[in-house]
Amino acid sequence: MAFEILQLSSFGLLPYCILGLLVMAEGPFATLLGGAASSNGILLPVPAYFSVVVGNLTADMGWYLLGRFSKMQWLLRVAPRLGIKPQTIDQLRLGIQRNAPRLLFLAKLSVGLPIPTLVATGLSRVPVRRWAGMLVLGELLKSAALVSVGYLYAQAIEQASAGVRMVLWAMTAILVVAGLVWYRTRKNKARK
Repeated sequence: MAFEILQLSSFGLLPYCILGLLVMAEGPFATLLGGAASSNGILLPVPAYFSVVVGNLTADMGWYLLGRFSKMQWLLRVAPRLGIKPQTIDQLRLGIQRNAPRLLFLAKLSVGLPIPTLVATGLSRVPVRRWAGMLVLGELLKSAALVSVGYLYAQAIEQASAGVRMVLWAMTAILVVAGLVWYRTRKNKARK
C-alpha cells in the first residue's frame, strides 16, 4: 500500500515534478494543463493540484528574492531618468510595507500582477512572515480555480467529442444506406 501511494501514477512521481517545473516557468497555462491531465486520468487530481501550488509558490519566492537582493540605490539612481521622483518611490515603498499581505493576496488572484508585486515587496524589504500566509491563501484559491477549469474543460471537450463521434457515425450509416439504396435503384433501372 505504501508503494502505491508513493507511485501516484504509472510513471511515478516524475509527471508531478515535471508539472511543478512547468508551472514555475509558465504558471496559468501549465496549471490548466495539469487540470486537463487529471481529467483524462493521466495524473491524480490532488497530487497534481499540490504540484501546481508548490511550483507557483517556489517561483513566487524566486521573484521576491530577486527584489530582496536587489539594491534600492540602483532604482533611486535610474528613477529620475524614467521621470520618477525619488519621493514617489519612497511613498510606494511605505505603502507596500503597510499593505503587503493585502497587495500580494489581490495580486495573486490576478494575471500579470504577482511578479511586479513580489519584486516590489522584496525591494521594500517586507519580511516573509508578514505576507506568506496571504500569498499561500491566494495561491490555493487561484490554483484550485485554474485546475478545476482545466479539469472541467477537458471533460466538456471529451463529451463534445463523443457527441460529434456519434453524429459522424450516424451520418456514415445514413450515407452507406443511401448509397446502397441508390445502387439498387440504379441497378434495377439498368435491368429494365
